[in-house]
Amino acid sequence: MIPKYEQIKQELLAEIKNHLFVPGDKFYSEADIKKKYSVSSITAVKALNELTTAGYLYRVQGKGTFVSKSKVSQSVKFSDIELHSLDKEKVNVVSIEEAQEPEILEELGLPKNGSYYRIKRVRYFDDIPFLVHITHLPKRLVKEPINKDLAHYSSIYERVRKDFGIDLFSLSSVETNEIVFPDDPELLNLLKLSFREPVVKQVKHSYLADRSVAEYIISYKHWKYFKTKIEVEAE
Repeated sequence: MIPKYEQIKQELLAEIKNHLFVPGDKFYSEADIKKKYSVSSITAVKALNELTTAGYLYRVQGKGTFVSKSKVSQSVKFSDIELHSLDKEKVNVVSIEEAQEPEILEELGLPKNGSYYRIKRVRYFDDIPFLVHITHLPKRLVKEPINKDLAHYSSIYERVRKDFGIDLFSLSSVETNEIVFPDDPELLNLLKLSFREPVVKQVKHSYLADRSVAEYIISYKHWKYFKTKIEVEAE
């Protein structure tokens, strides 16, 4: 037979997970639970203690018991929605060069006297530029000597997979997105933008198994081609 405090705990937990309470809300007191379930103080306290230990509740001395933010959460999935047919997309490699910018070396976790390769590419749809990629790769992930045919680097992920057997798609990564108004003349020209038009700046780090940085990429997406889907699942 399930103990009474466990039954109460499960019912209270269901109320929390069904969002009858939101994070930060004041929860039932010991007296509330005694009255609601017609149980003793010992049983009420036991149920509250179990939920507190599990992280669903927290107590503030002199104020009461509250619903925790750490446990009552939602799974949120962000994904880009492509606004064009991928089979009509093409890539132009603008340049590939060795560089030593201090701030990029730091982002890549490389020593101050190190260097990396910067690969600049533009994606087109029906000859309309919509995305500029500036990829920074540690030299260990670029096969030397550099191929004179820049089209060789149109797909960085395919290149790294073929040359080093590393699938960048499968690596853990962190990406941030923000709206900016660029003032770099070259970037504006590549995307055919005026000074008054925004872009979505996407910054991404990908990590190898040893947590070293495999890729640091800054992308600029034309505002007309940016659309995001947000999916929320209650836990």
